[in-house]
Amino acid sequence: MNDPQHNDERLLELLADRSLFELSADQQAELRALLANSNIDPDSFDSAAALAAAALTPVSHEPLPAHLRQKIAAAAPAHLATARKSTTPSSATQTFVAPASRTSLSRGIRFQEVVAWCAAAACLMFAFYNWSATQRATNLTASEARAALLREAPDATTFDWTATPDPTAKGATGNVVWSNAKQQGYLDFKGLAMNDPKVNQYQLWIFDGNQDERYPIDGGVFDIESMTGDVIVPINAKLHVVDPKMFAITVEKPGGVVVSSRERIALLAKR
Repeated sequence: MNDPQHNDERLLELLADRSLFELSADQQAELRALLANSNIDPDSFDSAAALAAAALTPVSHEPLPAHLRQKIAAAAPAHLATARKSTTPSSATQTFVAPASRTSLSRGIRFQEVVAWCAAAACLMFAFYNWSATQRATNLTASEARAALLREAPDATTFDWTATPDPTAKGATGNVVWSNAKQQGYLDFKGLAMNDPKVNQYQLWIFDGNQDERYPIDGGVFDIESMTGDVIVPINAKLHVVDPKMFAITVEKPGGVVVSSRERIALLAKR
């Protein structure tokens, strides 16, 4: 059995998502089905909720996306016209409804509009603040992002590097931080030799317990531009990691490789 309250909450959630992000085909179909059984005007939702978000957001936050500003401007005239009509009962309604009933009806309509608008604004505000937080996170330095991961991800695990006899790793130390829940991690190096990107690059490999060890997950190619201080590199895993058992840094040709020969392994970090 469908729960009307749940349907309304889901509808507002999808409308908020549509205002900020591109919906998938399944989400679009779900939104159309929910709108068919609702009297909420999606265009009015966009303009009202976006205006509320813009008005209540401090100026220090990231600006609204351009497409959202355009939606506000485009929807404003139609929304104002709709709002005027919705508060005035039709002549047919005035014929059959007593004066006291018309007053109650008008108040009921206005009350429903206020509730719908407030719910819409709150829903989009929540989505907007999530979007804004994501934008701010992208502006963090690698060091700040690593610290945030350790602070905010309960499952974040640290793996210490072990240097191999390869000359690039002589005296190198550091660790790997990885969170399976967030599928996010960082490499921390100190003392790993600088490389010339035109000659070779470093490449990370993640050995997953659920995957054939002959084909570890590519974690991205990177360069070391300084041997002084800590160098922190974000992990760019090409596949979803399920059970990380070991991390390995190899020395490869510029651009990296699809399958490493593992002739030159510089660092290893095991669970």
